[in-house]
Amino acid sequence: MKESIFQQILVLSHKQEERRKQRHDRLLDEINRLAPDCAPCKNLSLTELHVIQCIGLGGDANVTAISQKIGVTKSAVSKITAKLLTKGLITRYQLHGNQKEVYFRLSRQGETVFSIHEQQHQNISSEWKAFLGRYTAEELAFLHRLLQDALELADQKQRDE
Repeated sequence: MKESIFQQILVLSHKQEERRKQRHDRLLDEINRLAPDCAPCKNLSLTELHVIQCIGLGGDANVTAISQKIGVTKSAVSKITAKLLTKGLITRYQLHGNQKEVYFRLSRQGETVFSIHEQQHQNISSEWKAFLGRYTAEELAFLHRLLQDALELADQKQRDE
């Protein structure tokens, strides 16, 4: 039974990876359709899109906050924000009285990308909520525990590497 479950998880993982690539391609197509004059929007990576989403969701977004929210290293966030600054999709600012920390906000074009990306996330969320509606509260509680354990294991493996 464990082997069968593991094989199903592998198949699901591969299908999700392929679907993620398809959604990313559709998202870039949608961005290009709705913002044809936005040259920097044409080839955004998935991680760049996640950084834009994180900044767009509000709050004072600095490298540390973005890193914690999207689960990548501060070094990676620094590189991504540098690219997004160069592309003109974000701007940087500092708070009064704190000249040490640098924060980010979306530019007008960045807001357009955020809006389109956020709509896609809402569609995915609706699909998942409808799917999970098929299960009882007890089944959902078990699934929640299973996923929490799997995420903890993934985090531990990442720390160990």
